[in-house]
Amino acid sequence: MNTAFTNWGTTHLITMAIIAIIAYLFVWYGRRQSAEGRIYFARRLGLVILLFFIFEYTWRFATYGFAGCIEHQLLPLHFCAIMSLICIIAMWWRAPWACSLVYFGILSASIQAIITPVLRDNFPSIAFFNFFISHSLLFLAALTQIGVLGWRARRRDPLLCLLLMDAYILAIHPVNLWLHSNYGFTAHGPAGTILAQLGPGPWYYLKLQLPALALFYLMYLFVRPTGKNCSRSEQFN
Repeated sequence: MNTAFTNWGTTHLITMAIIAIIAYLFVWYGRRQSAEGRIYFARRLGLVILLFFIFEYTWRFATYGFAGCIEHQLLPLHFCAIMSLICIIAMWWRAPWACSLVYFGILSASIQAIITPVLRDNFPSIAFFNFFISHSLLFLAALTQIGVLGWRARRRDPLLCLLLMDAYILAIHPVNLWLHSNYGFTAHGPAGTILAQLGPGPWYYLKLQLPALALFYLMYLFVRPTGKNCSRSEQFN
């Protein structure tokens, strides 16, 4: 029988170390490709994300059934599940709005799932591997976009990303009221996370608007078009 997963326990620390090593090697290998090869490298990653998304939710529905997925909140309605689909769009078609979400959304929000995961099942359960592989693929997509493809943000992208993330919260909250669920954590923040310290949901998202926008503009400084990468940014967008 698997023991319960513990945040910042040995399994968690080892898993994060493995993810960091894989991410470094992944970007290193991607940067060694030609300009055309980097595009196909990103597209192959997008294909892997799609195939794993299909596998993960096929396994969930086969294991729990549709009613069980509703009961256990396993439908593809979490923010990171939506981000998996957006990563596919960004890796294949490089739509500017999708690229914006991949960078700002993943490196500010989705990465929290790796740092403070909401996970019951420990290694070596299928749920454990599904969780960390799916979230690691998101992390790899964000790193590929900036470290391999050389994506550069537009000045309006931080605000655009915040508005798109707000749109998700506004859209998913009525679904949570209907299903008595907590997708997007609009009902309450998971224990041990930043949201849990900010009061009742969904109102804590109002408190996060200005800090999130400030964070996004700080993140923008690392990917703004400057000098020699201006033409690459224009081609990418």
